Amino acid sequence: MQPRLLINAKWRVHPQTTGVQRYAEGLIGAMESSGLDTTLAIPPSPNRWRAMLWEQRTLPKIASGYDALLCPANMAPGQLDPAVRLLVTIHCLRFRFHPESYSPAFVRWYEHMIPRIIERADTILTVSRAQQAEIESQYPASIGKIEQLAPGVDPVFRPGYPPDSTTPAGPYLLFLGSAAPAKNLAMLLRAYAISQDLPPLVLAGVTPREARIICPEGAAERVFAIGHIEDPRRVAALLANAQCLLAPSRYESFGLPCLEAMACGTPVIASDIPAHREVCGNAAQLLPSDVPELWARHIHDLLSDPQLQAERARQGLARSRVYSWSKTVKSLERVVNSGTGALAR
Repeated sequence: MQPRLLINAKWRVHPQTTGVQRYAEGLIGAMESSGLDTTLAIPPSPNRWRAMLWEQRTLPKIASGYDALLCPANMAPGQLDPAVRLLVTIHCLRFRFHPESYSPAFVRWYEHMIPRIIERADTILTVSRAQQAEIESQYPASIGKIEQLAPGVDPVFRPGYPPDSTTPAGPYLLFLGSAAPAKNLAMLLRAYAISQDLPPLVLAGVTPREARIICPEGAAERVFAIGHIEDPRRVAALLANAQCLLAPSRYESFGLPCLEAMACGTPVIASDIPAHREVCGNAAQLLPSDVPELWARHIHDLLSDPQLQAERARQGLARSRVYSWSKTVKSLERVVNSGTGALAR
């Protein structure tokens, strides 16, 4: 008999779409064509604190009528009926390694809840081998419970989009992220300021005010901060028409913008960190995250070599095909339908 699966869809009341929310939405979309018996549970209020209380108090009561509860966006109830299997996706531990990226209250909550969730979980899902190793090193109770469930590529990410109306006319470079310190935007802007002949740099996910605070003198007039973008079609248009995606993060659990850029046929220059090495393979130029002079040189070298650009685009398209939501859902079905071994209590 097919297990009845309840999905914690708290992410759907989040006011802003992040990578975690996009992962959850992509996973649920792919599950619609699977054979899984699923039901979504959504908080009645978008208020952050009310949604949190719903997750901790009401969701466990709803879940008691199901065989398993899937929480695909980091957080889960701290207490749950022992008869209900808990499957929870832990995307990253940035709150531990870069707490400055969050409010103190957020960090305290995650420091309190994540160990409890790991202890209770029957299966911990995560997005990469790199992240699995990190979780296991920080939380030994997770060892033997973790399954990798990498994101796939939404079909919207492909070559050939017409230019987005918010970008400058002509060629441009693209940063897709936030101004959080772990994203390392300040280093990228220092690298960009070294060369005066580079095309404009578009910062998607960064507000003009944030850009003004950290942008070096002499580069501000060439930097276009366009804020957060919700529509994935606009994100795809930005990626497909950029000359290069620049991903200088000091910390990532996966690196979804790199994957989506490769799927759009856009060359990628990224920081040499475990997640980027795993996702990009040899299809991207990987550089130390703290040497702006090296970034400036490699950006210039890429833009001045059409043959290299074409080769990076070809390699990226091939690499992006490794990841698909159909593979991800097959792995999830295996986890849900397993009743013994490391995949279940």
